[in-house]
Amino acid sequence: MFSTMTPDPSRLWRIPPEADLRHREWDGEHVFYHGAAGDTHRFSEASALILLQLMAAPADESNLTTLLAEAAAVEPNEAATALIDILRELARLEFAEPVT
Repeated sequence: MFSTMTPDPSRLWRIPPEADLRHREWDGEHVFYHGAAGDTHRFSEASALILLQLMAAPADESNLTTLLAEAAAVEPNEAATALIDILRELARLEFAEPVT
């Protein structure tokens, strides 16, 4: 399903309610624990930025793109492309999901 996902600025994303995510950062390394699955993953700075935002509140792709573009100092189109890859991977791991 997510492998063919295309950008949709209005699509809202959230952390799955059952995920019970926990985050730790050591020396610039971001580690997240998925309580429901019992999985621990290390994520890039960009992925961590998106996850931390979604842990605070659901957000749409437009706002997530802006957040990523500003943090990485890149053009919005470049950030939007990177965001889709990040969200696709987070959804595959069940760390994030679109709100339907």
